[in-house]
Amino acid sequence: MRSKVKHDGPKGSLIERIRRKQIVTGAISTIAANGLAHSSLAKIAADAGVSRGVISYHFSGRDELIEQVINALFVETNSFVKARVDAAEDAAAKLRAYVEASFEFMIDNRDNFVALVDIWGSFGSPEAKQRFNATMYDPCRRHVERLLRQGQDSGAFRAFDPSTLATTIQGAIDGVMLQWVFDEHAVDLTGCAAELVAIFDLATRA
Repeated sequence: MRSKVKHDGPKGSLIERIRRKQIVTGAISTIAANGLAHSSLAKIAADAGVSRGVISYHFSGRDELIEQVINALFVETNSFVKARVDAAEDAAAKLRAYVEASFEFMIDNRDNFVALVDIWGSFGSPEAKQRFNATMYDPCRRHVERLLRQGQDSGAFRAFDPSTLATTIQGAIDGVMLQWVFDEHAVDLTGCAAELVAIFDLATRA
């Protein structure tokens, strides 16, 4: 997907960033409510309270807008989780913060994850799915893997393969998230977070 040339001057600064964020946020809500297949630019514009021309001014087309939606979904989640992890003092607390913050953000931002799962399932080619999975999982796995290696280096964590356990931890979080997206009332996110914290505390402890 190609990005349009950014505007210079006042429209390329704060005003434009605010409007683009408004459109992206509106697109997330529209996709969460209707699915990507039924979220036309006209529908997104109506839900965001702008004209389709405004969207066309800020984005080269639907593909670029969806690309920015995906980027926003990951940036918002990762920024929230990273802030909580950075505030924790030691390795065990950082791992606990990673799990707890991941679930806390889910609870407060359900539309983000409903939209994410729908977009995830909408890619047609295996190559597109692979690129999306790399964008989604690689940064998360690397973050957890760094936390685990730091815990091992400090002597707080036992010997294990950090890459394998990072994959397992992220898989557990996202597996719960998928069940919750499909049936909100069947999954207790707070309870699941507590259980995963207990499980991975025992799994990593020296």
